[in-house]
Amino acid sequence: MNKMQPLSDRELLAVLVAAKKESARDHALVLICYSHAMRANECGKLLVSDISIKDQTIRIERSKGSLTTTERLAPHSNALLDQRKTIENWLRVKPESPYLFPSRKNAVLSRVQVYRLFRYYSEKAGLPDSKRGIHALKHTLGQKMADRGADIKELRVIMGHKLITSTQHYYEVSQDQADASKQAALLSVRM
Repeated sequence: MNKMQPLSDRELLAVLVAAKKESARDHALVLICYSHAMRANECGKLLVSDISIKDQTIRIERSKGSLTTTERLAPHSNALLDQRKTIENWLRVKPESPYLFPSRKNAVLSRVQVYRLFRYYSEKAGLPDSKRGIHALKHTLGQKMADRGADIKELRVIMGHKLITSTQHYYEVSQDQADASKQAALLSVRM
């Protein structure tokens, strides 16, 4: 089985640009799915009541027996990545529905519909086929956090994992990385 590859910053931004050009809903959906490491079905079934504009939070009911979390909607200097403004702008134009990201019929977006939307925008952005699955967004955030030194317990919470063993694969290292770390430790010994 091939390890899922996370998106590069350029690829992530290209997908967000493609979505924003066509749909405020789809831009918000892709951004929230990425920013909160959500599965397709979790993002599709979000309710407007899961958002608190006052507290700037989002409540995420995870699937697969994972954690339910309440996380902050983060601002960002790049408008493509600004969760607060993106959600506020979407809520101003969103059709009447209890769902945050309703389908054309104002019903829940299925896992398959969310997958197809992401695949469509990732194709428009020129991503390779291996990165066109919506789950790549969850892995992108997880790998970014791990690569930047996030504690595995922090990452477990953000990923919504009940078991830390589900989080461990973000911390796999190559022999070259291990050798470089060992060499740095050996060279740190001073007389």
